[in-house]
Order: sequence, then C-alpha cells, then structure tokens
Amino acid sequence: MALHDAIALEINAGALTLRFRAADLKTAGRKVYLAPTDADERYRVALDFFAASTISSQLANLCENTGYWARNGQVARYRRVAEGVYELLGLDETQELLAQPAAPASAGQPGVGGWEARFAAYLEQEPFQIYDRRRRQLYPAQPAQGLDARLGSYFWPSPEATFVATEQVLQGFIARARALSTNLASHADEVLGLFAAICQWGGVRLPTEDAGAVVANLQRAAKRDAQQPAAMNSAWTKLYAMFYPGDFVIYDSRVATALVGIAEAVLDITELAGFKQQYPHLGVIAGRGGSRPRATATPWRNAYLSWPAQLEANQVVASIVQALNARSGLAYSARQLEAVLFMEGY
Repeated sequence: MALHDAIALEINAGALTLRFRAADLKTAGRKVYLAPTDADERYRVALDFFAASTISSQLANLCENTGYWARNGQVARYRRVAEGVYELLGLDETQELLAQPAAPASAGQPGVGGWEARFAAYLEQEPFQIYDRRRRQLYPAQPAQGLDARLGSYFWPSPEATFVATEQVLQGFIARARALSTNLASHADEVLGLFAAICQWGGVRLPTEDAGAVVANLQRAAKRDAQQPAAMNSAWTKLYAMFYPGDFVIYDSRVATALVGIAEAVLDITELAGFKQQYPHLGVIAGRGGSRPRATATPWRNAYLSWPAQLEANQVVASIVQALNARSGLAYSARQLEAVLFMEGY
C-alpha cells in the first residue's frame, strides 16, 4: 500500500487529523520491527509499514509546488500548509482510495463487476513489497507489480523455494490425495501419512495421529455444509485444499490478513458493510511473524477455528479468480491466487 493511501485510510477512520506532521506518523506507538539500527525500524500507518526515511522523503518530495519529485513529473500527493504541516491532496476532491465510484450493484453482490473486480484490480495494480524480518531487508528488492510479478516474488519457507518449486510440491500432494480419495477409509493410514507430509511442508503441527479422525473430517469437509463443521486450524485447512483443490483455499492467518486488508483498502465504508454482511464469518486469524497481527481500520470477527469462515473464504477466492480471469483473459488458478494472498498477508 502506498503511503498516501495509508494516510487516507487513517484520516477516514479518524486516526489521523486532516492536517498532520511527519512526526505524527513516526510515534513510538507506531514503531515496529525494532532492531539495533534505525534503518531496520518501521512505522505502522493503516495497513502497512514504512521506514522513517520513506515517510519524511515522500512528504517532502511529493508536495505540490515545492516537492522535488512533484516538480519533476510525479503526481503531487500533499500540500504543505505550514512549516512541517501537510494536507493530503485529493481526499476531498476525488476520494481516490476511499470512495471510488461504486458499480451499479451494491457491494457484496455476486458478479465480476462488483467488489471482486476491486480485489482483482488491487492485486494487478498495487506494488508489492515486504520487509523480510528474518533477513532484515526489503523483499523483493524492487516492488512487484502485476499478478505474474507477485507470483514471481512468492517464497516459502525461504527465498530459494519459489512458487514454481512450491507448485510442484503441492501438485504432488494433490495427486496423492486424488489416488487415496477413491476409498478414504481403506487408505486411512496413508491419508494420515499424507497429512503429516503436508504439515511438515507447511511448518505446522500435525493435529492428530488418529487416522480415522482424519478420514472423518475429510468426509465432513466434502459436504461443504456450514451446519456440519469439519475440524479447523492452519493444518486442517491445508489438508482440505489438497484433497479438494477446486473448492478449498488454504485459509490461514496470512490469507485471512490479506483478504481483510484488501477489503478495507478498496471498499468504502458502505461497501465494506455490505461485504461483511454477505460474508459474516470472515475475519482475522492471529499469526506470528511478518506484520501479523496487523491492525485493522474496522472491527472484524475472530475467524480462528471457524468452519463457516473457511467456506466463505472458498467463495471469496473463487470470485476473485473469476474476476482476475475475466479482466486478463488468462486462466489463473485458486492455488496461484492463494500464493499471492499468502505473500500479501505477510
């Protein structure tokens, strides 16, 4: 998320006044990623994190009339109203981030012309870059823009494990699951063995060693019935996605964080309320590492262990994939979108 968009979100939420200073964005309460050197510190603004130097340089250089970057062709984003005091340009005139013209159908209604297209446009157009805490550096070195570039920047668990390599691993899991699905009960021990391999890949604990319980939950998951819940956590969601790859997304803390963050970035308050009404169980899932837990601009449910949230996430991801493919004329898959959301939710 660009700094000016993050500032717009905070102003809209009442967390920042219309006139602000750089110091307001660099308070102790916003500081994250503490490290021995100031270069490693970041400050939380809305849904993203920025270096102190980025905040100061953008405010100074993107000012109309006086900013060096603005005078050299870049779009001015700020107006200096007093020494060290700024206003956000366009907030009242165009509401560039917070009040994009709505589609005729209300937000939260199905169809590729509504909120789904907003999500797709965000993933296609918004530059992607994270601060990799483990390696103490920005990743990728240059922001990735476009879905293919985002896929190219995917990694798990280290930058050496690219999406191409990961996709091969997942396809292997899916092929094994397909073979076992012919008769889950008679292959229960092999199903458990596959679950263990999936958990090892995902870096999560195997939740049970009861092969019968694993089979029973897979059978419940196959019904996709909110009234007959299957077991849920960051391990189970990976299992369901391998056995039912066309219908289930891995709904872990990263993907949940991404869906919430993008919804708040691209929908105005009314549209966001409609989105939450259609998908009432979606929400936040606590996670460790990266930017999680991440502050939200509006209240969301706790989606941890929620089976209905898993089912709703499946629907949301399928709708976004449909919108991406309609916009691009390509054939992106749920696994590819899942990978992009996984990185967005870091």
